[in-house]
Amino acid sequence: MRISAALLVSAALLFDSAASHPLSFWKHCSQSKVADAAVVDLAYTKPTMEEAAVQVRKLVFKESLADLNTVFQDGELAGSAIGLLEYYADCDTDGSLTLLMVEVGHTFKNWRAGSPVSLSIRYTAPFGHSLSPASEPRASLKGSLLFIPEDDEEAIEHAERCFLVRHPDAKAWLPGNKVHKTAFMKFDVESVYWLGGFGNVAYIGDIPLGLYKNVTIKHPKFKRPHFPSKHDDDDDDSDGDADESDFEKEHHHRDNRKQKENKLKSHKQKQKQVQEQELKQKQEQKQEQKQEQKQEQEQEQEQELKQKLELKQKLELKQKLELKQKQKQEQEQEQEENTHWLFRVQRFLGFYQESEE
Repeated sequence: MRISAALLVSAALLFDSAASHPLSFWKHCSQSKVADAAVVDLAYTKPTMEEAAVQVRKLVFKESLADLNTVFQDGELAGSAIGLLEYYADCDTDGSLTLLMVEVGHTFKNWRAGSPVSLSIRYTAPFGHSLSPASEPRASLKGSLLFIPEDDEEAIEHAERCFLVRHPDAKAWLPGNKVHKTAFMKFDVESVYWLGGFGNVAYIGDIPLGLYKNVTIKHPKFKRPHFPSKHDDDDDDSDGDADESDFEKEHHHRDNRKQKENKLKSHKQKQKQVQEQELKQKQEQKQEQKQEQKQEQEQEQEQELKQKLELKQKLELKQKLELKQKQKQEQEQEQEENTHWLFRVQRFLGFYQESEE
């Protein structure tokens, strides 16, 4: 009993210490110097909004699985939300994400029908590195989906190489496969909600889009980010900022990035126009279908009335014929009776005359 009690007391102290600083993600993910210091320094300072923006970008970059959330637009499930697991990869410096969408999926169909889209991303700690999943950070990103233009070979090649580094198994359903029609798409982030963990030690709330996009993440050239394990060292000097060479590369490629952004914007406008046209066509088709159904109903009603009139006329004609036939029979019967009586009278009169003679 004494040993059990001691174990319980030790466990309670451990849980109390960990619960007050639920930062297993930041310890292994190298969120920032502030978070690293919090693991060893009890005088922990709650992250600011700017630091939380860095945390979001770190999480989005290091993870590669998310729930893609949409809403059914028609049918029996219209208005109901659905969230399904989706692969993604952080391949760009502006916080937008690359997805490989299968066009037969519910999420793609709902988006095509006009549904809003959001991504839910959470950190999954390695086994034994977290006392509670509730203490781990997660983010909700709202935005819009854009097709990466098929004629932009450079962008498609970049998306394919980057995506396959994070998801090698996705090679089986790349665009052009023989099973399903797929396409690379860009998820353009428009708003960010961050829940960094327990509210006493983590930032919870909206992150301004400008802060999120302006965070510079060090993107190794298609190198898969390292995920922590029990054998990793606790210290990590990475602070989420790029080194000088990264800034130089960013400066050199700034014009190209602006051109790509302009292309994406124009492509987004085109897609919006296409979607509006598709919705307009669907509405027109629905109206045409309603008119056709109405015309069919009217034709059916006319046919029913016509059939009823024809049936009524046939019945009346039949009744007239039966009446005529009955009258004819009655006349014939009357004539027969008259002839019979006449014959009897004649016979009687003839007999009377014979007797007189």
